[in-house]
This record gives sequence, structure tokens and C-alpha cells, in this order.
Amino acid sequence: MKPVLTLISLLLIASCASVEWRCRSSLIGDWKYADELQICQYSFRNDGSFVGEVRYRSRLVSKFTGRWALKGGALRYAYISDAFGRIPAGTTDRDRLLEVKKDSFLIEAANGDRRRYFRTK
Repeated sequence: MKPVLTLISLLLIASCASVEWRCRSSLIGDWKYADELQICQYSFRNDGSFVGEVRYRSRLVSKFTGRWALKGGALRYAYISDAFGRIPAGTTDRDRLLEVKKDSFLIEAANGDRRRYFRTK
């Protein structure tokens, strides 16, 4: 019985890793979220780096770089720099990844807000 449980556990772990890898691959590219006040843009690269910017009422307020990863159903960010100093180097953040489609993904931010990003490239 124990070997069967071990095998099932390994298969479940492998399938989760496979799903995460497919989601990660799907996120590589350029993305944009916009509402009536702000526009957020991210470019997730295959090497695990990202660049992005935030515009608030059409004014550029943040332009940042960092590293990204997908782990445990969350999109995790580690910021390296922000040209405007709004995000200190070393800051980490995470958004719960709710859905990934070919041309969009939906996150739930730490404050509970849901945002849908659309592929731009």
C-alpha cells in the first residue's frame, strides 16, 4: 500500500509542476491592465526578469525592474530597481493567480482587488 501512495504522491507533484510550467510559459510576454485611474504594464521575460511601469492619471509614477516566479498558485515579484524610488530595491510582492488564458490573466492582489491583464505582444 505504501508504494502505491508514494507513486500517487509523485504523480500529483509532477502534474502540479507541469501545470505551473505551462502557466509560467503562458505568462511570458507583454501585459497591460487599465482602469479609470491607472495603467500598469509588465513585460515578463523567459529568464525570470521583468520590467514594468505604472501611470496614474496618465502621469508616469513608477518604472521598475525585477525578478518574477510562479509558485504555489501565486505570481511572485522581487523588485530590483524603480526609477522614481517608489518601490525600494529588495521589495517582494505576490498576487494570487486566478486564471491564465492565451491573451489574458486574472490576479487577486494582496488587498483583494482583482485585475485582468491583457496581452499586448
